[in-house]
Amino acid sequence: MAIWGIGTGTETAENNYNIPKHLSEADRTNTPHNCFADQRGWVYRRYGTTAQSGLSTSYYDEVLVPVSGLNTTGISSTRGLGVADPTAIFFEDPNLASPISLEAGGTSGIKTGVTGYVNLVFNENVYVSAGATVKINISDPLDVAKASILGYASSVAAAVPVYNFVNGQGYTEFVNYNGQITNRVAFGFTAPTTLYTANVPFGVTTLSSLVASGASIIPVGSVSGVAIGSSVSVGSALFNAPIVSVGSTTVTIAAASTVASTLSAGVAVTFSTRTTAAKLRIDTVRAFAGVITDFSGGVGVTSTYTSNLIRNVGGAGSTPTVGIGTTTLTVTAR
Repeated sequence: MAIWGIGTGTETAENNYNIPKHLSEADRTNTPHNCFADQRGWVYRRYGTTAQSGLSTSYYDEVLVPVSGLNTTGISSTRGLGVADPTAIFFEDPNLASPISLEAGGTSGIKTGVTGYVNLVFNENVYVSAGATVKINISDPLDVAKASILGYASSVAAAVPVYNFVNGQGYTEFVNYNGQITNRVAFGFTAPTTLYTANVPFGVTTLSSLVASGASIIPVGSVSGVAIGSSVSVGSALFNAPIVSVGSTTVTIAAASTVASTLSAGVAVTFSTRTTAAKLRIDTVRAFAGVITDFSGGVGVTSTYTSNLIRNVGGAGSTPTVGIGTTTLTVTAR
């Protein structure tokens, strides 16, 4: 029964924290991050809103496989999971795409000043007090650290009931709970308004022939990916000069940026893009702060998570275009 997460081994990243093995992060419709253990067994929560987290008030639970006492230390001959473990943490897709999008997903980062979310996922339901926080580090486009912000766990809408299966009680209605009851905790943050500008390298080649002092046409071995507005650096003689024209084997720079000395063939050439943005990454050193307790035993859960828990979800990558979840989120002024 190990495929159903009822093995005798401990919960680790290697065995996907015992979550049923047929659930894949690359699946467009069924993600392991909406699956959790409770007293009934392994449960898949199907949301009726785009907010697939503890902030949603519309969902129903599907029992994938019944296992009595799964979110406890176990009963009779059945092994339980014990205290809830964190299994993943990621930036939520700002588009809240459903079904979850693979790879690009039509999302281009996030705008300055808007609300974004970090989702912290557990393999069981947990109680989360409003005000719990995660730390988010901010860097410039070259990944140089600049600042940090916090994401805060808030509550579902006031007076709106939500239902969860409680050990020994069955389905229980919760109204005005000051926090979230979920396996997928949402921490909201405001995207920073301060952006940073830098030239981000994207290609390296060499001079294909001699360049005279004062030249503005640079013969290069490759112009792959180069466009008007890109920048070029040549050895120590030219640094991030804007490109005004691109040929099949040459790039042209403005007269104000001409090469100051004669350069021979074979000198290194670097192309870059002038980029204004801020890059957000989840901090693994601080982890989360605040009260998050196990749904079954009521004890505090592990407050740390290692870098292997920071996930690319649904095929998303650490680029400005992301899917449902990503390790890096780019903030732009667009």
